Amino acid sequence: MLLAALLSGTSLAAEPAGRLLFVSNRSGNAQIHVMDADGANEHALTATPQENTEPAWSPDGRRIAFTSYRDGNAEIYVMDADGGRPRRLTDDALADDAPSWTPDGRIVFRSMRSRWANIHVMNADGSGLRALTATPQDKGQPLPSPDGAWIAYLGRGATGSANIFVLPSAGGEPRNLTGSLSRQSKSSPVWSPDSRRIAYLEGKDLALNIKVIDVDGSHAASITDNVYTNAYPVWSPDGRRIAFVSSREGTRSEMARGEIYVMNADGSGATNLTRHADEDNYPAWAADGMRIYFVSLRDGLAQIYSVPAQGGTATRLTHSAGFDLMIRPQAPPAAQTTAMTDRSKP
Repeated sequence: MLLAALLSGTSLAAEPAGRLLFVSNRSGNAQIHVMDADGANEHALTATPQENTEPAWSPDGRRIAFTSYRDGNAEIYVMDADGGRPRRLTDDALADDAPSWTPDGRIVFRSMRSRWANIHVMNADGSGLRALTATPQDKGQPLPSPDGAWIAYLGRGATGSANIFVLPSAGGEPRNLTGSLSRQSKSSPVWSPDSRRIAYLEGKDLALNIKVIDVDGSHAASITDNVYTNAYPVWSPDGRRIAFVSSREGTRSEMARGEIYVMNADGSGATNLTRHADEDNYPAWAADGMRIYFVSLRDGLAQIYSVPAQGGTATRLTHSAGFDLMIRPQAPPAAQTTAMTDRSKP
């Protein structure tokens, strides 16, 4: 899908619920922006000559962790929710990126400092840094479970294909959840709100389908099973539905074009919410489950829209002369990491 290649990426008062972080290159390179859920009060939080990307809300909504290149290479920073007091947390000659918050307020991230992409954790002030993995295989973005017990990530299994792993958040031996299921590569793990299941993608030939598996490796199941692209699953806040992108409708020449769908968590009742001739991609649920945000090319540039989760008219939220991506809705504290999907490759 086209959008995947477009961007590779002082007050401590809590911000109003429902705000959205996103990344835009409207100023010439990637910068972090924020706006209200209806698109109002949009403004940049970073404005450096170097890129700032991969924003993540803290559990209390008062801080934002992000990746910045302002000191020469990728490092992890944190700033207040209004963009004030940016602080550099990591300092290494090799890249540190892909930050996520644990429910107890620590930051997990990916680092190349061991010459492989391994997972590290630190306190929100940068203290207490330690490696959680140290194996010679690259890993994707670390994704803490909503209950804080586990960290999921994409890694290479013994077969060489990408698989979904889970790691105890306190450290320990990673478990390959999907390596015994098939030799097909997996991607895009995302936690269910109750921390019991992970949805992910499995590729076969030219198709991508959505699978689910329990955190203990049991009850693996397919919730889409067709020859089209079904991508970027994300659970609703109540865990009953999954939004995703699919190319299942349209002519053969249109099958590379994604549209936003929603289905029940068991795969039934799939409904096309967008039905537009141009590509719609990267869904993200509003915290109340009433709307789904997404990125669309329907106006020529990647812009952010929202659509009612039950169906209805899509509303354009950003109007920039650039590409607006990486939607990060501010969620209730218990669900901060639920909507994060790893789109990076190990």
